[in-house]
Amino acid sequence: MAPTAARDLPRPRLASEDLTHPIGGAPCGAPLFLPAPGQSVRSMEPVQRQSNRRSLLGVGLVVASACSYGTLAIFGKLAYSHGIALPTLLSYRFILAALVFWVLVALRAPALPPRGRWLPLVAMGAAGYVGQSASYFGALRLIPASTTSLLLYTFPAVVTLLAALLFHESLSTGKLIALAVALIGTVLVVQAQLQSVPALGLVLGLMSAGFYSSYILYASRVLPGVPPIAASATIMTAAAAVWAAYAGATGQLGLRADGATLWLLAGFVLMATVFPVLTFVIGMPLIGPSRAAILSTFEPATTVLLAVVILGELARPIQYLGGSLIILAAILLEAPGWLAARATVQPIRE
Repeated sequence: MAPTAARDLPRPRLASEDLTHPIGGAPCGAPLFLPAPGQSVRSMEPVQRQSNRRSLLGVGLVVASACSYGTLAIFGKLAYSHGIALPTLLSYRFILAALVFWVLVALRAPALPPRGRWLPLVAMGAAGYVGQSASYFGALRLIPASTTSLLLYTFPAVVTLLAALLFHESLSTGKLIALAVALIGTVLVVQAQLQSVPALGLVLGLMSAGFYSSYILYASRVLPGVPPIAASATIMTAAAAVWAAYAGATGQLGLRADGATLWLLAGFVLMATVFPVLTFVIGMPLIGPSRAAILSTFEPATTVLLAVVILGELARPIQYLGGSLIILAAILLEAPGWLAARATVQPIRE
């Protein structure tokens, strides 16, 4: 799909136009309500309380989504330790997740993707999603879970660069500073691991960020107007078909049906795939894409914490410093130019 010219892109929504933005609206992102003529401020209090409750619920749901995504690398490491091969793991993950989402589509009876979007959605699953998951979980086999997650989170910087190259988006001083911060953080994370892990694992970790960035930019043209649950179901079905075909052709579709394996697979599908998608889809409209995207940076922090507690991973202080810089750059790069695109794509992850 050839990119359109920059002038054909929808104009980004500015912070000053966003009533839920801390700059354009009330402090801390609270919705801005003004009393109607003749209406007292006191009479507006129930509306404000209801809005505050919705905002609090939205924050909780998006943070829960990010923390659930943060368990993905942990489940992947545990699955590998139980002898589950990568094609087997991803085949069953996508097959079962797709089934769950199609059941949700049937129960809720929302509109299906428009006829012209089916092929692009299938391409997103069969190419972008498969490539991203292969590189991410390939890296996970070779390097620590925390390192894999932090390398993936360089994608905001990659998206910003690709948007500038392909769509001629301007690189402001703030963006250039954030890109420099991301680069320094990446160098620190890689340098901390370079002598102790295979270089291929680090390359695959960075490739996962590249695949995800391309996926975001392509999806920003495909997903608007498509019901997110139906889009997730379609994309996961396409990815499941590719992984199942590969696993079957290589004799890796069989699964040892012991209790530990089944529990791991259930957690992998439900807690690290289905639950974060649903909580983000519900929570994001309650707080807006800006806050949702920033709160999503809880994901790598969760992975790093769980990797220490559950997997016993230890890192040098320089790696934690690099990881902090990567997360800081991700927050700084939550700019209006691609923010809505990421918020749309966010439910469908590695």
